[in-house]
Amino acid sequence: MKKILKAALTAAIGCIMAAAFSVCVYAETEDVELSVQFAVPSTGSWGQSITYYRVPVDNEHDVFDCGRITPDTIVTVEYELDGTWVKEDPPVELILQNYSSSDPQIWAQVLPFEWDETSASFDYQAMVKVYGSEDLSTVDNLWLGDRGIVVTATKFTLTNCAVEEVTTTTEAETTTKEETTAAAETEAAKADDGDAAEAGDETAVTSAAQTESENTSNNNVLYIVIGVVAVVIIIAVVVVIIAKKPKNKFY
Repeated sequence: MKKILKAALTAAIGCIMAAAFSVCVYAETEDVELSVQFAVPSTGSWGQSITYYRVPVDNEHDVFDCGRITPDTIVTVEYELDGTWVKEDPPVELILQNYSSSDPQIWAQVLPFEWDETSASFDYQAMVKVYGSEDLSTVDNLWLGDRGIVVTATKFTLTNCAVEEVTTTTEAETTTKEETTAAAETEAAKADDGDAAEAGDETAVTSAAQTESENTSNNNVLYIVIGVVAVVIIIAVVVVIIAKKPKNKFY
């Protein structure tokens, strides 16, 4: 009986820990696929195929904040080579550039830990080692460069990135300012009550939609917790039944 109780308890604890880990990962990290719409063939002589800026600069480059990269992040780039690569070294490199807060600027050329003629993967450890710092939020530009052959990026993904923070306070403040301005204009112009009521209905619909979206996210976590509790209860009931089951006596 002690063995049964111990096994049941171990199973329950395992379920709880697994669920807690799942909720934590769900809430803190996400996989990201960056657009390659601006990718071009590199020069074939240590040129670059695609660039991602830390902050928006123009309409010809996409944006990614390298500060979202975590120790578990793997950067995988798929590409096309113009020709056959016969060297033992990889045909591509990941470049981390810092020109705004470093003097001289940093041009960190990171080699992949695995690669073939169609893709290459880079890990966090290699990136921080070559960059010289674990603070990747200071990276201004992220590049895919060639190492002696024309390369065109076709897919760019990063796993386990920190979830990008979305500020809801700003939206609420903006809504409040818009409502205040609308009220002032209504009072000054002495608009009719029908128009004011219609504007209020639109605001109510927007707030309801935002609340529904937040509730959906909270429900996902709630379902996981309920599932774990149900499993623990079932295990407990089974243990109690086994414990109360009469033993056969042999004479």
